[in-house]
Amino acid sequence: MDNSPEFLTRSELGVFLRGRGFPIGESTLDKLCAPARCEGPPVAKYWGKRPLYTPAEALAWARARTRDAQSADA
Repeated sequence: MDNSPEFLTRSELGVFLRGRGFPIGESTLDKLCAPARCEGPPVAKYWGKRPLYTPAEALAWARARTRDAQSADA
């Protein structure tokens, strides 16, 4: 049985991603999720004004933001 939660708050999202090897800070995540930037992981739903994220979509977003070491050297 899978123990991962169905939805994560933004602070839980940071902990979740760092625990899976994606070194992203809270302030960076806040900045990327800001409405002016809108570059963060997709919001699954809202609890009042608080955005909630699904673990699977957040991991897909983080993986899409990574690049190969070869392309980083170019």
